[in-house]
Amino acid sequence: MIPNTDKALRMLSQRLMNRLLPDLETQYFQSEGMVMGLLMEAIADEVATGIDRRMKDIADMKKLLLNGRNYHNADPAVDRDPLSLSLNDVNKVHDALTGHLIELHIQVEKDGSGEATELNNDIWRYLETTAGRHLITVMG
Repeated sequence: MIPNTDKALRMLSQRLMNRLLPDLETQYFQSEGMVMGLLMEAIADEVATGIDRRMKDIADMKKLLLNGRNYHNADPAVDRDPLSLSLNDVNKVHDALTGHLIELHIQVEKDGSGEATELNNDIWRYLETTAGRHLITVMG
């Protein structure tokens, strides 16, 4: 049987916050327990969909970097795929592409031409999209 790790973490978090926290004597320990419970919920979200979100980011960043190849050479990074779908391997590619995207963004903001302005706007749209994609929502 494959465990549903995200569901197990959510169950443990709910049990901690609803059954154990009310019995703690001090407000400090209740607050500490609440933070632990919320962190467990955030980790559950990450386990459930973190790799999928990063893979979407990777696809979007590759398009932006290809469109911006006149401003920044990221060709080797654009061709790279994660060695596996492990979080570690996906993060390596995601981090590398993010670094190249930052460099591209610097270049297009310096340029100011019509093409650069359009690409700059595309990068800002990506940043807005990815911020929403990675929004941490706990208990809701």
